[in-house]
Order: sequence, then C-alpha cells, then structure tokens
Amino acid sequence: MAIIKFINNKVGLKKTLNYICKEEKTNNKFISGKDCMVENAYEEMMAIKNMYVKTKGREKLHFVQAFSPNDELSYETAHEIAMKIAEKYFKGYQVVVATHQDKEHIHSHFVVNTVNFETGKKIQFSNKDLESLKAYSNKLCIEQGLSITREKSSVDDIRINEYKAKQKGISWKEKLEKSIDIAMEKSNNKFEFFKVMNEMGYKVTWTKERKNITYTTSDGYKCRDRKLHNEKYLKENMEAYFKEKYKAKIKGVKKYERHTQYRGMSLSLAELIKQFQRKEHENDITHHYELNESAKKQYAMEMHYSLEELEDMEM
Repeated sequence: MAIIKFINNKVGLKKTLNYICKEEKTNNKFISGKDCMVENAYEEMMAIKNMYVKTKGREKLHFVQAFSPNDELSYETAHEIAMKIAEKYFKGYQVVVATHQDKEHIHSHFVVNTVNFETGKKIQFSNKDLESLKAYSNKLCIEQGLSITREKSSVDDIRINEYKAKQKGISWKEKLEKSIDIAMEKSNNKFEFFKVMNEMGYKVTWTKERKNITYTTSDGYKCRDRKLHNEKYLKENMEAYFKEKYKAKIKGVKKYERHTQYRGMSLSLAELIKQFQRKEHENDITHHYELNESAKKQYAMEMHYSLEELEDMEM
C-alpha cells in the first residue's frame, strides 16, 4: 500500500533538497532528477525562477509516497514507481526524486520546482489533482501486485511540527495514538479514559454535541479523531468500544451473589464490579445477582446511557 503525504512547511528549497539527498538516508542510490541534474538541482531551479522573475512565494512542492512495511518490493521498484508519477504529473517542472532506505518502510520524496520552465507559470495543484495523483499511485501499485489505499481515504497533510518529529523517528500524532491505545486498555468507560489521558498530559474534548473527539497535547497541538490514522479512534467506534466493555462487566455483575442487596444508591456500579472481581479472584462465586431498577437507573445516569441502551447491553 502506498500513501501520498504532502508536506506543508516553511523549510526552504535548498534545505529540503539537502535533506532528501542525504547519504545516510539514500546510500547515494536511487536519487534522480527530472529535467535537472541532481548535483546542481538547487542552482538550476533557482535559474528558472530568476529567468521568469518568480523568486517570491512558495519555492517548492514537497510530498512523500510511503509504502507499507508489509509490501514486498525493492528500492529499485519503489523508485521506478516514483519516477513514473513525476513524469506524468509534473510536465514542464523540474523534480528531484529520492527513495529513502533508512526506515522500516520504503518511501520516496518528491521536491518540485513551483515555476514551469516552459511557461513561467507557478504550479497550481488542486484537491482534484491530488486525488488523481493518488489514483495513479494506486494503479501503479496494482500493476506491481501491491495493496492500495482506501478509495475515499483523504490525502494526509503533514504540518511543520509533525514533519520535524517524523525526522526524529516518531511524530506527536503517533505518540498520541499510542497513548490512546494505553488509555483504552486501562479504562472501562470514557470518564476513566479522560482520567488516564489527563495523567499522560492530554486534554480530551468529547461531548454529545460535537461530532468529533478532540485531543490537545501538553505542547498545545490539537488533533481531531478523524485526523488520526486508524478508524478505531473515531468517536462512534470509541463509544461502541466502551459500551462493549461495560456490557461484559454487566454480565459479570449479574453473576454476583444474590444475597448482596443493592439498597437505594449506596453502592455504585464501580464498587459492585470491584467486589465481583475480588470474589472472582477468590473463586467464590456461588450465587446470581441481578441489578434492580434503581441500580439500572443510577448506572444509566452515571454512564450517560439511556435505559434502552442499558437493556441492549444486558441482552
């Protein structure tokens, strides 16, 4: 599977070219120039800008084609695929393509001069162009027997801070995802999830009114669930996950000792579950316990579920 990631940052053309051509990333192999010499790419690109008096504004277009670690392909094949994309989509533009070998996954960087050497016009790359490029990338992957990206998945836009973190090995979004995984494992409901995330330095905004869950890092970066890289983090899927967890807990509580009576609102569901877990650990479960109506009502209130949803979970 190849994912196209456009890098939106303020790093200059020269620094970007130097970065993608680093020996430790490429082993001085699989670096190619389209309509320019790699060794003099910066000077040649600037010559075109100067010739058409287009030295201001955006200097380059920078994107990455990244393959899954599970894809069986060589660096040579990955580079050939990248060059086909450069030839098809950037006619009249100078491009440097570098295929990196320093990570677990193979990926190719594209740096495109924003000024067309034939017309002098600056590049205009619309969302439609992006989708077309991604479709062509998928076509080339199919030809090589590789998996493809989902038809409706969006093109990622890596911001400057995420990109810098990526260069160091792991992005703040990847750290966020790992933290979410830990919190999901440790939590039985969204309130426990908030607490665990907060302990790890994250603020979570998750309300009925909002369509998305929003995470804020200790550094102030914000990210919606839909900008993460796995659908399991979507609000509707997270809600389903915690409902299933509580469904399993309720089934356990209903096996609890019948002689334990729930009087009024003296015991919370959390306390019942803890008692059940202690009894289960002691292998001393001998009776059957059923939540009465007032207990159900309290539980529904605490967990922000309707009584109908609670009935569903008990079935």
